[in-house]
Formats: sequence, structure tokens, C-alpha cells
Amino acid sequence: MKDSVTTTDSSLTISLSEKLTFEDHTNFRELLKLINNDIHRNCSIDLRGLEAIDSAGLGMLMIAFETAEKFGMSFNLYKPVGQVKRLLEISDFEKVMSIVS
Repeated sequence: MKDSVTTTDSSLTISLSEKLTFEDHTNFRELLKLINNDIHRNCSIDLRGLEAIDSAGLGMLMIAFETAEKFGMSFNLYKPVGQVKRLLEISDFEKVMSIVS
């Protein structure tokens, strides 16, 4: 997984690329620390560059959503494509969180 972070006064955007798999859980936990604050009101995970995800990666996205919700932040997954989009659809993520196409 490669990541980049962009912030504004009230928004946090985490862009992910390549793959999000079990092997990335330690790095992803560091990204979660950015959500664990009262600085931002909105969190978006940009998935345009993410090519593949496994079940652990889906779990990490769910944890990110739950963390944002705990801190009163709005949350969305932004523009998933390909295999990532299909797995999010199969897993009914849109019933739990906002997915921007």
C-alpha cells in the first residue's frame, strides 16, 4: 500500500494506491491516528489508485469508518474502481457508509 494525506481546515483525505491487504495493517493503523483527533470534521478515503483489496483490507476500511464515526466525522470512500469496487458492492458497504462514485 502506498498512501498520501491531504488536509484542509476541516477535511482529511487519505489516498490509497496499489493494494490494501493484511500486510498493510501496521501502516494503516498509523493512518487511523490521523482520524483520532478533533481537528477534522470530514474524512475521505480516496480509492481511485487502489488496484486490489483483500478481506483484511475491507476490515481496515470498516475500522476507519467506525473510528471517524466515533469522533463525529463524516466519512466516505471516494471513487473505488475495478476489483475494489466489485468487492465493496458484494460486501454491501454502501449500506453502512457513503461511497462516492
